[in-house]
Amino acid sequence: MNTRDKSTIIALSAVVLPLLATTSCSCGGNSSKSAFVMTNANRNSIIPFIINDNGALVASSSVATQGNGSGISINPLSSQSSLIVSGDRKWLVALNAGSNEISVFKITNNGISFTSKSSSLGQLPVSVASTGSRVFVLNRKGLPNVRGFNINKKGELVVIDKNKAVISLTPGPSYSQIGISPNNKWLVISDETNSLLLVYTLNRDTISKDYMSLPTSGKSPASFTFDKKNNLLVVESSSSTVSSYAISKDGIVPITEALLLGQPTPRWIVSNGNYAYITHFGNDTISSLQINNGHLTLGKRFYTGSNNSTEIAINSSGEYVYIVNPRSNKILRFIIEKDGDLTLADSVDDYFGVPTQGIAAT
Repeated sequence: MNTRDKSTIIALSAVVLPLLATTSCSCGGNSSKSAFVMTNANRNSIIPFIINDNGALVASSSVATQGNGSGISINPLSSQSSLIVSGDRKWLVALNAGSNEISVFKITNNGISFTSKSSSLGQLPVSVASTGSRVFVLNRKGLPNVRGFNINKKGELVVIDKNKAVISLTPGPSYSQIGISPNNKWLVISDETNSLLLVYTLNRDTISKDYMSLPTSGKSPASFTFDKKNNLLVVESSSSTVSSYAISKDGIVPITEALLLGQPTPRWIVSNGNYAYITHFGNDTISSLQINNGHLTLGKRFYTGSNNSTEIAINSSGEYVYIVNPRSNKILRFIIEKDGDLTLADSVDDYFGVPTQGIAAT
């Protein structure tokens, strides 16, 4: 990348791909309580789901990303966070894994509207993390890397200086997620192939050149999240376990090590700080966890009614958990009760297909 990285705005290409849908949606209802699902189809699009004035979850018109998803089969990206709400809550950021691009949408009171599209500056973008208006994208294939961008006031992606926000990763491993701690100090990458956590120091838009690494207590870290005290909660898929870790400048220290979940193939995790919820790709189970200063205790199991969920999201206030299940063409909304129990509120059917991956909530 040349010196134009410092100033070039990567905006929408002059040649616009044919659209699957409109470039915006006027969704009605309460957009502060919305979920968004990415189809990941060959012509990628976002389907907004809004809680309407009657308190029911309803779908709105799909909005094209103007890029290409990877298509293929169920769980094609094998990652978490391919669709996110930005740290400043203003933008929806979607990864187009089939065309190596990032799309940005403005979140408004009436829904979302497309603002720009950019190269991901790598191959097969599978996960994205954000703090404020900054986003960091994990590209898995070829020469795997992380690249940093700023979203400007127009919703355009501006490349951050490559001397500040580039990570070059070892080719070969399946890197499954990138994430940023709530205190914005740590940028974490999971190496599922080698069962490693890679932790970099983050200072606004500058990623440290050095990093800390730690073998996970269980095998194959597929996804992770954080609690309110910046402890890392990691789903270890091959061993069907979950572990927690404290991060400091002195290193990464296990807290709860390889807690058995008792159900196969855990893949995705979210947390509201007090409780965490894990979906299992192999069955219709949601495992719940209670969190106490980073220590994890296995709670109740809840059921989705259908196998092969591909991602879970939680809204910013911690009221709702959303689960997308492309094999049965459903999105499910659960209410989080005060004791951490989940109560099914809605099930909306028939809006997407098997390659669907990516869900985010406001």
